[in-house]
Formats: sequence, structure tokens, C-alpha cells
Amino acid sequence: MSTQTETKSLMQIQLEELIKVGVGGKFKDKNDYVEQVTKELEFEEAMLRGGMNRYKKTVTEAQTKHQESTTIYGIVQQQKYIPQLSEMINNDVKAMNKGEAGNYQTALKLLCQCLPPTAFKDGQFIDDRATVWDVCSLISLKNAIDGISSETTMNKLAINIGTGLMHEARITKFKNDHKEQYINVAKRLSGKNIPQNANRYQYKQKVWTYCMNKHGLAFDDWGKEGRLHLGVKIISYLERLGLLRHQHRKLNKTKTVVYMEATPKTIEEIKNFNIKNEMLFPTYLPMKMPPRDWTSPFVGGYYGRKFNDTNNAKEIANALQSNKSNK
Repeated sequence: MSTQTETKSLMQIQLEELIKVGVGGKFKDKNDYVEQVTKELEFEEAMLRGGMNRYKKTVTEAQTKHQESTTIYGIVQQQKYIPQLSEMINNDVKAMNKGEAGNYQTALKLLCQCLPPTAFKDGQFIDDRATVWDVCSLISLKNAIDGISSETTMNKLAINIGTGLMHEARITKFKNDHKEQYINVAKRLSGKNIPQNANRYQYKQKVWTYCMNKHGLAFDDWGKEGRLHLGVKIISYLERLGLLRHQHRKLNKTKTVVYMEATPKTIEEIKNFNIKNEMLFPTYLPMKMPPRDWTSPFVGGYYGRKFNDTNNAKEIANALQSNKSNK
């Protein structure tokens, strides 16, 4: 008899614990239930704040390292401007082939080295699709967006863009002249073969450079002047797109430096994008209360409203209780 009494008391204790967390029946005390739901909502609010802090930390680190093109807003900006930039380059290349005048038109000859041989026939450019320049547009935008939150001199940005494009031209030539070695390197750099603690873009660049030098790739260097002129030409496109603008800063009586910075429109777009997206990636943790039943692809699991500022604990408690009673 004593054993039965002990078993009963243990079962009673377990039932009480289950009722406390809302499993196996309704709360005996409705106020206690609302209090538990309130704690769960506060816990989920902390998840949202944790996600915001993580998002802001990622952005700050990218700005410090001048790698903003790897952020979410950087990727969105690249996707937005690639088609437009490719169209501008394509139109100017066509004009150059016709002999029309223009600023830094001869620099576009260097850019043509980034294209595969199939784009030419007997030395003439035959592929008039704008999409053929998408890789060049991506490299240009990547270098421009990397430091978009800070200012840099026009010469420095132009050299960086020109260097990136020259590196792409070298890889294109390496693919044509040493196809077998190119395939081996490409396989090595695909998938999960890149170290996790390394910057993917910089790691790939160093590996390609090492392999091209190792196999003795014959390539005519563009020189600092050629890279500068091509970079300035690309910057002129970015200014027409409204992504960047130049500012003249007078350092002393005899020296004026041209700086590049983001336009107010670009800064506003990035700011609004971050405000909208910083709360979409919470630090998800296990719930303190049983999850809600999924009534639709968007309602269920966590109690809080993911895209709403207000969460009423009593409303959620009543909804959960009514769902249980309807079963």
C-alpha cells in the first residue's frame, strides 16, 4: 500500500510539472499561464535583439576590413547594378569599334581581354550581348562597394578596379593556354575546399596568382597607367548610375585630391535596407513553453509576431487555450 502511495505522489508531481509548462491540459491559474506566456515573449524578444546585434556586428566588421561587398546589402547592390553597368560597357565598346570619340575609350581595349576568344572573330568583336560583360561588372562593383561606407581617393579606387579586371584577364588567358591546369585549380577552389577562416575572394585570388606564376603564364601587364585609366572609365559609369560621386578636397594651396564617396541616395538605400533586414535573422533558441500548432506556413512555433511590433500576452494565451479546447 505504501508503494502505491509513493507511486501516486510521484505521478502527481510529474503531472503538476507538465501542467506548469502547459502540457497535458490547461493551466489551473489563468494569470499564471499569462505570466508564463509573457516570459516566453520576452525570451523571444531577446532572440530578436541578439539577431540584431549579430547583424550589426557583421556589418561593422565588414566595414572595418573593407569587405562590404560580402554583406547582404552589398550583394543586393551588386545584383541591382550589374545589368545596367554591363549595358553601359557594351554600348561604349560598340561605339569604340565604330571609331566614335569618347573619354578613355582606348582603355576599353584592355577590358576586352577579359572575354573568351569565342566573343571575337578575326580580331573583331562579334558578341554584342550586354550579359557578356557581367563578370567585369561584378568585379568592378565588388571593388567599389567594398569601401562604400568610407571615402577613398579616386586614384586608389581606380587602381583597385583595374587590378581586379587585369586579374580576371589573366585567368581567362590561363584557361585558354593551360586548360588542364585551369580545370585542376578550379576543382580545388570549388565547394568546401576553401578554409573556413579565410576570406573566399582573397583566398581564391592568391591561389590563382600562385598557379599562374608557377606554370609561367605569358601575359602582358597592363601597367599602372593602363589600370588607372580603365578604373577611371568604370568609375564614370558608377557615377552615372548614381552609386558614387566625386568630391574635390583642397589639402593646401597647391594640392587638391579627388575623393570618391557614396551618394546620399545610396547611403539612404543601405540604411533603410539594414533597418528592414536586421530583425529577420534572430538567434533562434529552444522555447520555454510548448510551441504553437502550425495553422499556416507563417503562424506556428514561436509565440511572437515576427513582423509586428506589438505582442499581447493575453491574446496569445487565449488563442492557445481555444486551440486546445477545439481539439
